[in-house]
Amino acid sequence: MLGTVLAFLVTLLAFVWWRSRPRNPAPSPGLALPVLGHLHLFQGNPIDQLNTWRQKLGNIYTLQMGPFRCVMLNGYDLISEALLNHHESLLGRPNNFSHEEVFKYAGVISLEGRKWKEQRAFMQTTLRSLGMGRSVMAERIRIEADYLLATIDRAKGKATDISNLVNVCVTNVICGVTFSKRFNQEDKSIIYWIGFVRRLFQLLGSSAAINFFPVLKYLPGDRFNYRELKSIIGQMRATVLEWTEKDKRVINESDESFCDFVQAFLTEMARKKSQGVTDTSMDEANLLSSVLNLFNAGTETVTNTVVFAVLYMINFPEIQEKLYQEIKDVVGTDRAPEMSDKPKLKFLSAFIMETQRFARVIPLGLDRLATSDINLGGYTITKGTSVMVNLDSVLTDEKVWGDPGVFRPERFLNDDGSLMARKEWMPFSIGKKNCVGEGLATMELFIFISALVQKFEFLPETEGQVPTMEPDVGFSRAAKPFSISL
Repeated sequence: MLGTVLAFLVTLLAFVWWRSRPRNPAPSPGLALPVLGHLHLFQGNPIDQLNTWRQKLGNIYTLQMGPFRCVMLNGYDLISEALLNHHESLLGRPNNFSHEEVFKYAGVISLEGRKWKEQRAFMQTTLRSLGMGRSVMAERIRIEADYLLATIDRAKGKATDISNLVNVCVTNVICGVTFSKRFNQEDKSIIYWIGFVRRLFQLLGSSAAINFFPVLKYLPGDRFNYRELKSIIGQMRATVLEWTEKDKRVINESDESFCDFVQAFLTEMARKKSQGVTDTSMDEANLLSSVLNLFNAGTETVTNTVVFAVLYMINFPEIQEKLYQEIKDVVGTDRAPEMSDKPKLKFLSAFIMETQRFARVIPLGLDRLATSDINLGGYTITKGTSVMVNLDSVLTDEKVWGDPGVFRPERFLNDDGSLMARKEWMPFSIGKKNCVGEGLATMELFIFISALVQKFEFLPETEGQVPTMEPDVGFSRAAKPFSISL
């Protein structure tokens, strides 16, 4: 009798497995072990491993990570087909630790479907009304750039690590957009906040395994940084609530002009409430998460890119000299470069683009969930499968760039010196879920980097000993700490 029951259960489990297996799946890198999946095949840097599997398996392959099936997309052609042609089928977000406990299934990063569309449209419209892409935003960034120059100047050539100085100024840009606030370089509130964001990005990398193996968060101790990450998220949310000063704001529903993002959001919340609209994402949970999204996506990435730009100027002094000479010839040294100068500063624009390509601050796009079956690259991605986009594979593709391991701004210039548009240049991703703050980030990078090039010459702390260009890798890439002489 017992043998009959066991045989029935084995048969049932085999049938369930057979029915649930993907049909026409993309290839995998090898044997998926019970419980572990393909985790045992990872060696060294995870991004390097993903790129190695791409060379072996092609631009689309399947990974089994614990109970979760994930399809990895590589290369411009496949990624653009997925994100542009199958966008509506990739609006979902997986049910995992990051979206549940870090992003709280709220805000433009973690929402999906109709509510994501509502938040995305609101954020784009509001950022434009607050000046993104216009002179009013450029002036806000210019003020912070001037603070950065003045702070560095006070070092009087002494060896300096400028990463925190840059971070404060970039964070103040977002503070102005969201709260109409700015903080002094020495303010403990902003110093603590920068520490939170920096640590958050480190922990999002080291705790990534919890997304696939949720049981890890219950292990004794804090081997995968779950408890520390939860603590930091809680402190960041409390800080944002304090800075928002929601209860002190006077809301006028008929007002069409806003001083900051929070004012615009609260006004739209009041309008929805007075209209009796209940099925909306315009609520306090999404206000808090959207503000956190603006900070997390808009400070660490821009800061890291500016610091990488300085690092590359030190490593390639001939490029630094060429940048300075272009600014000297086009703008001069009596006034600061302005956004209107950007079309004429072609080599500087190419340098910034090459910095973004070479640094690849965000190597992977956020995971998505297929909400219907998709035929892609000759394979079927079944509904409910996680999909990840390997941006790194595009920005380092030898077939596209020829020598991707070489830092060469000229690759973005035509023979006549004009700026070259490269569709494969996609540090902000592509499609309707690309970085909503791309316009703001582009302005910040130009204004901060052009100001630094015009004002200072960057030299290694010790003559002849340039700092390494090898980055620290977590959820994002950051330059290893270094000091410079100016």
